[in-house]
Amino acid sequence: MYKTIILFTASFFVLLSSLSISAQDNSGENGPTQPMPPNPYQTLKKYIKEQNNYITPIFELENAKKEYLASPLKGIYLDYMTYLQGMVGNYREMYRYEEDFLKSLPITENSRIQNSTDIKISPLKDHKEIDAVKAIEKVAETEQVIMINEEHRTPHHRAFTTQLLQGLYNKGFRYLAIEALYSTDNELNKRRYPIQKTGSIYISDPVFGDMIRTALQIGYKLVPYEFEGKCIPKPPNPFECNQKREKEQAQNIYDRILKNDPKAKILVHAGRDHIAKVATPELTMMAKHFEEITKITPFSIDQMRLSERHDPADEIPLYRYLAKQNLRNPTVFETPGGEYFGKSESHDMFVFHPRMKYENGRPTWLEMDGERRSTVIDPAKLKLNVLDQKLDDKESFLVQAFYLDESPDAIPIDQVLISPNEQIPALMLPIGNFKIRTMNESGEITAEYTEKVQNNYFIVFYSLGKNWDSSKAPNEQLYFKDHSQHLSKLRKEKRISIGGRYGEKGLLILKALDLAEAEKRINEDIAMKNDLFSVEIYPFAPFYNGSIK
Repeated sequence: MYKTIILFTASFFVLLSSLSISAQDNSGENGPTQPMPPNPYQTLKKYIKEQNNYITPIFELENAKKEYLASPLKGIYLDYMTYLQGMVGNYREMYRYEEDFLKSLPITENSRIQNSTDIKISPLKDHKEIDAVKAIEKVAETEQVIMINEEHRTPHHRAFTTQLLQGLYNKGFRYLAIEALYSTDNELNKRRYPIQKTGSIYISDPVFGDMIRTALQIGYKLVPYEFEGKCIPKPPNPFECNQKREKEQAQNIYDRILKNDPKAKILVHAGRDHIAKVATPELTMMAKHFEEITKITPFSIDQMRLSERHDPADEIPLYRYLAKQNLRNPTVFETPGGEYFGKSESHDMFVFHPRMKYENGRPTWLEMDGERRSTVIDPAKLKLNVLDQKLDDKESFLVQAFYLDESPDAIPIDQVLISPNEQIPALMLPIGNFKIRTMNESGEITAEYTEKVQNNYFIVFYSLGKNWDSSKAPNEQLYFKDHSQHLSKLRKEKRISIGGRYGEKGLLILKALDLAEAEKRINEDIAMKNDLFSVEIYPFAPFYNGSIK
């Protein structure tokens, strides 16, 4: 079963990679006999890379949709429209464009036939379900090099890698090698945040930018390893340039890290099947070249096979089966022998991602395991006309959030496209000081204001019910003789701590944006997992910076 999935998708994603490379390398000049519209990549480069303007290219390209769909650039157009919609937080539209893109590929019909039959019995019934982050942190104890991939049109793959960073750093990982970085941004590790010229169009996605920013804040050294040379394939060997790219990527990781630091622990974030440790007659992938060059076998983690698509026909049957099993978080599956589902000659682990759920107009994975909070957009400060919490205007606006202390060409920390007669969504922001601004369809900045996002602390007293199960109590339990000792420790350390039993009562110090979020977290994270008889929530004065509601 593993080999069937891997061999098919390897050729499939080589095709996708070839499309992306040709889109970025070709200038989009008109052919001698058939005029074509401009290459979509040039449009994105003009507005996003040079102006930090994500909204104008959307409408410019959408207005020329009919022309593109009738041209040889149809596939490239649909591909880049998928990226664009994801970058502005319009994930439903992103998946719709991706579905159209996949339908445009000749290989898709065979793929759908192959994946059409649903499975009735799980092949993983003897496997143990494990939280993916915890499993990878355990792997990091013994592995020197971990490679993880992303589907470029699936931003939450980047969010998952971001969630791994702190845990892997704690296990000794100090280098993050990223395929999408450019070697020309020599100031990145010193500046400590990404700008538009830091890398390819992929890093312009705020979620990718956040991965880069987070890694630098933690202390990683970021290393670009993409092949940046030119290559023109010769007719006898259409894979010649792909082969050169794979080998040069592997060589760059060795030259820029292991050559001078042979014991370095490295996390590699790559696209698609570059992390496959396989060689076919046509192509040897980067991970296999890396293994041959360094004599180090990387631990390869795939996120693509067990992720959702807009049309279930584009998902493998196992994903459709697992998606019905109420798995709420990224999950891996351990065999009785201690290996993970996905173990084969090419990969070591497959990560399952549940289907997206939305709150306040945004997918819940953007909470980034509690690092980001839903932050209400103030329409009045942005001079937006609103009726019944919907945009009352004839044109769309892009709302962007930037750190106040970063330069104008920095990658936004978050952004959302607001369309006429649609509900105004929230921004998802971490702790910090931000500039919130609006941009109209022409790329003009129409208004801006500053926003401070901070953690507030709440003290929660709860009584335990008859069915309280101490084994299901919150993690990091700390036991104290009385409340005062607990509070004293918290004041001294200024961090979140979780209290345990105090007779038949419990104490919890919780951080949340406001009282409503504190109540929500108690209901969802604690009460649902255990038996609480009563709960009282109060703002905790030493750390509380907001107003009591």
